[in-house]
Formats: sequence, C-alpha cells, structure tokens
Amino acid sequence: MKNNSSFFRNSLREITVNHPLWSHEFLKRCRTGNLSLQEVQVLAVQMYKFSKEFNRILASILSCCQDESAQLVVLENLFDEMGRGDASQCHPELFRRFTRELGIDDNTLAALPTAPETNALIETYLRIPHQYGYLAALGAVCYASEGIVSSLYTQLYTGIVGAAPLPKESLIFFEVHIDVDDSHAAKLAAVIEPRITINEEEIKVKLAIVEAMNARVQFFSGIQRQISEPRLSPNSFVLKPLSRSA
Repeated sequence: MKNNSSFFRNSLREITVNHPLWSHEFLKRCRTGNLSLQEVQVLAVQMYKFSKEFNRILASILSCCQDESAQLVVLENLFDEMGRGDASQCHPELFRRFTRELGIDDNTLAALPTAPETNALIETYLRIPHQYGYLAALGAVCYASEGIVSSLYTQLYTGIVGAAPLPKESLIFFEVHIDVDDSHAAKLAAVIEPRITINEEEIKVKLAIVEAMNARVQFFSGIQRQISEPRLSPNSFVLKPLSRSA
C-alpha cells in the first residue's frame, strides 16, 4: 500500500481533532479561566507525574526500533526533553519551577501519589511500542502528544494563569511546549508516513493514536475526580497555599 502523504497525514490528524478529549469538562473550565488554585495544584501534581516519565516513554520506543534514521529523530526529541545536556533545562526541572511556585516543594511532589488514571496514561504509552511496534508508538507520540500539545497546553495555560498570578519564569515549561512541540511532531511525521506501506501498519498507527487519546481523556477525568472529592485525604493531597499575596 502506498499512502498519499497529505491524505494520510490528515486522516491521522482528524482522529485527534475530532476526539472527545476537547469537549472534556475540565478543559472547558480551563478555556474560561475558571479554576481555583487548589485545582491547579491537583492538575500540576498529576501532569508532573506523567511528564517526568516521558523520557522513559521515548526510550521504550528506541528499545523496539531498529531503524537508524528513526532512532536519530527520537534521540533528538529525547535530547531536547533532557535539556540538551543542561540539567537545569531538562523538562522535569522546568516543571518543578512551576510546582514550587504553586507552593509544592520537591519532596512533597515526589511523595504525592500518582493517580490511577495518570498511571494508566503512562502505562498506555509504555505498552504501545511492544504491542503495536515502534511506528505505531511514534504515531501516538507524534499525533496524540507532540501534535496536540500546543493546543492542549494553551488551554491549560489559560486556566492556570486565571487561577493565580504566577511569574513568567515559573511557566516556561508550558511556553516551551507551546512553541516547540509542533516541530517535533513534523519531524516524527516525516519518519512515520513513508514507512507505512501496508494496511496493517496503518491500522496499528490509528489504534495507537486512539488509545493514547482515550487515556488522555481518562487522565483529565482523574483530575476532575480528585477535584470533586468532598475532602482530600492526607494520603492523596495535602498542600500549603501560596504564601505570596495575590
């Protein structure tokens, strides 16, 4: 099977554009800037738990990939995630600048539990390369992660800045992903598309994208569940409020 590149790319993008993720109640509230500080703290903790595993997700794809050209693209992405060799610029550290500003110290952040829905999102990405192969896994990262991050993080950013007056330097994690990840997606797409030569491979790529998007919906449902709990238990979430005045 020889895909028309533009048609194939659009068919993959349509999966994400038309996915129910974008009508999730939590994202609707973000778009209107209708979050409280505590809700942003809940979001931040679970986003961090996923974000800090993204290097491992990329490494799991490498472990299944024998294509040297594809390896180079994944490695470049991984190198960016790791701050291009500068530990102060690695993406987990950039995210910790955000959580510290929210009043969550690093020890508290590490001790707070990963929600089941967050863990399911992580495990989905780790499972896909071994279940469907490296091309499908690249498809999930390309279209259901890097390809949607600019739009998704713009919406989250709106909710976050509406909840608290945070300094610009604490939000650099979001700005980097809003500005950079489209280029990651384009490079991944350039690897994926010419290598999808049979219908079976196309089906696997599409399945991987759908499963990753569905897991992302459950992630936000987990955020909503934690927010809706009448009282957050000591084992789930105990954070101090911001000490600064608004």
